[in-house]
Amino acid sequence: MKSTSILLIIILAVTSGFAQKSAKEIYNFYQDKICLVSFYQNIASEAKIGSFDKIKRYRIGIVVSPDGLIMVSSDVYPVSLDVVSSGTSFLSGLPTEFKVKLSDNQEYPARFLGKDDQAEVAFLELQDTRTDLKLDYVQFVKTPGVRVGENIFVLELLSQSYEFNHLFSEYLINAIVETPRRKFLVNNSTTALSAGGLVLDDRGQAIGVTLNQSFNFSFATPGDFEDFHKDYLEIAPSEWFLESIANPPNLQENESIPRSWLGIRMQGLNEELQKYWKVPQAGGIVVNEVYPESPAARAKLKQGDVILAVEDSVLLVKDDDQTAKLRNLVREYPPDMKIKMKIFRDGQVITRTVKLEAAPKSISLADKYAVPQLGFEVRELTRDILYQSDLPLNTPGVFVFQVDRASPAGIGGLQIGDIIQEINNSPVKDITEAKAMLGKSQEDGKTRYMFRVLSDRETRFVFIDLKK
Repeated sequence: MKSTSILLIIILAVTSGFAQKSAKEIYNFYQDKICLVSFYQNIASEAKIGSFDKIKRYRIGIVVSPDGLIMVSSDVYPVSLDVVSSGTSFLSGLPTEFKVKLSDNQEYPARFLGKDDQAEVAFLELQDTRTDLKLDYVQFVKTPGVRVGENIFVLELLSQSYEFNHLFSEYLINAIVETPRRKFLVNNSTTALSAGGLVLDDRGQAIGVTLNQSFNFSFATPGDFEDFHKDYLEIAPSEWFLESIANPPNLQENESIPRSWLGIRMQGLNEELQKYWKVPQAGGIVVNEVYPESPAARAKLKQGDVILAVEDSVLLVKDDDQTAKLRNLVREYPPDMKIKMKIFRDGQVITRTVKLEAAPKSISLADKYAVPQLGFEVRELTRDILYQSDLPLNTPGVFVFQVDRASPAGIGGLQIGDIIQEINNSPVKDITEAKAMLGKSQEDGKTRYMFRVLSDRETRFVFIDLKK
């Protein structure tokens, strides 16, 4: 009898750490382990070459190591444009001036380490000179036992109008989606949930983070966090990023972990189109254009196709602002993977197998060369620019990314978006040749330049005279 009691005590002691905890206990344990991340998004300015309009952004950070490793949503850093769905690109510099405010209101400068686009997380490192910095941090656990119907808690930060105070909410897991990557879904009746929130189970274990359904490439000045609304709050389980916490990615400038892309311009299948084409599904993705040498082109997708489903994921998309669902779904599969798509074409439902590829580099991450003496910056001519301009992929030249309006280049008529194809009667193939030509001309003290440029698919000539 005595041995049985001892065994029972041991069992209770071992399992007590996994017993349910009150919401108050869970909140008190984790409230000091999340932080406020601020940084500046830099938008290329037309006022002066090399200058940027700075927009301050905020994100939720999670302390994931005692020495100051902070995990945030990966959208703090520019990503490759895998689909130019709006027909426009964006001109942005890399984010700068990262700062982290901890729960004690102490703010520290931070260095961007890198990001994992597949897991949708990025990492910062506190820049603190103290050697005794030891922070309370979150230790995530694996989630094989998580089931539908279980209680969870989400710990977030409110917007600036609420002074970034904590927001602690209780939910039920309403669904678990296994493909293409396992994630949890929660019914969402709240219109403002920010990406990167810490997700906890009812035993007080950290099991994941909240996801942002779409990336915002617009540059309207935001109010506080970029709020978003979706049918379900999506949660990335800890398995997505545990390895990244153990070995944080370390990206050099102009590098990005590759994401899969499809290569189409698209719109939602509205009710009028569905009835006109007699599509047997209320919603889908209409293919407006197939980009050359893209995964979609290689799979022989056609203009006018309606994508109904990707693998087991049905696309009930009716509005254009919901088309990001396809982009984000494709991103969840790794490059080189083959996926099946159900497509409606010419009155029939067919299946196409698409072999995904890594998204091409966008203009925001392209190789660049500034010419301050003349007042402009050129960049490598990337595929997103060629696609949106409807130009052949072998188009030679370099893209004019910035022009100082008061500089010789600006006065001479060079414009942002021009493609320089000839410098002083010598053809320019790429950024390497442009650097060599412009560099030598400056070394030789040249004061007059002639550029042949492609502008809106028309050729014109621009003269820049430093003596004027």
